[in-house]
Amino acid sequence: MNTLGIIEKMNNTDFHKPVMRNEAIEHLLTNKDGIYVDATLGYGGHAKLILEKTSEKSKLYAIDKDIDAIQYNEKELSNEKRFTLKHGCFSSLDEYAKIWNIYGSVNGILFDLGVSSVHLDDAERGFSFNKNAPLDMRFNRTHGKKVSEYLNELSEKEIEYILRVYGEERFSKRIAHNIIMHRKNNPIQNTLELVDIINKSVLVNDKNKHNATRSFQALRIYTNKELDVLKEILEKSYNILAPRGRLVLITYHSLEERVIKDFIMFTDSNLSTPRKMPIKSNFLKKMFSIIKKVKPSDHEILTNSRSRSAKINVLEKQ
Repeated sequence: MNTLGIIEKMNNTDFHKPVMRNEAIEHLLTNKDGIYVDATLGYGGHAKLILEKTSEKSKLYAIDKDIDAIQYNEKELSNEKRFTLKHGCFSSLDEYAKIWNIYGSVNGILFDLGVSSVHLDDAERGFSFNKNAPLDMRFNRTHGKKVSEYLNELSEKEIEYILRVYGEERFSKRIAHNIIMHRKNNPIQNTLELVDIINKSVLVNDKNKHNATRSFQALRIYTNKELDVLKEILEKSYNILAPRGRLVLITYHSLEERVIKDFIMFTDSNLSTPRKMPIKSNFLKKMFSIIKKVKPSDHEILTNSRSRSAKINVLEKQ
């Protein structure tokens, strides 16, 4: 889907509705004149509300890996002088903040960690198990390997690990084995080809989930190094934020929640303690405190099905 096609679709339908948009922005904005970062810009749903709710003195900086999203927002927000845009990964936010001269001065950073409905609807991106397309799943299509490349190169043991750890898939061994058997004759290239292998491998169907849900999640997380970049930016964020600055993170599964929980439990305020040093957590002064956890309302779930598993974590710098 090209940029013009995305603009037309977004103007004509409500096809991309940000999860808990109002709640996220309510907890992000502590100063109407402040400096904010939308670290996962997507198609601008959160960014537009931030700009609406802040004063003319405020500044909003935004990052996204997806060049389609960047091009879309360049058109949509071209007249907004308070807005600065960067094509890149949020794990490099510390570098960008220094370039923008906002390092240590940011009042809040927003992370929406879910896959966009734009990605799911755009068949050629390869995120959807309901549409046949090349197995890509990269957020940044200008960088890195596609899912199909990993599936045709990795060992059975490596594939099994990815499916089990990142997808919590209980049939990971059977799926990995059948992937290896299939690729001996034909390389795996398309989404429905993979779905067929998964369907033949899963012994018990979950009536509430498609058989491919967990495997597609696992492969997407692995391909985009989602948990690694989340860990990296959490560690860097303390020095990017101003005193009492906030992180607002919208998560969608237990793996992301676990990363945040571990970060809160085992980091100290000056970042000087070696990670493997055997110090009990009660000796560590926390960098952040979780001041709020928000779950979607019944109305949100009814009107936006993507919100079912979502949670907002609000962290404040100590």
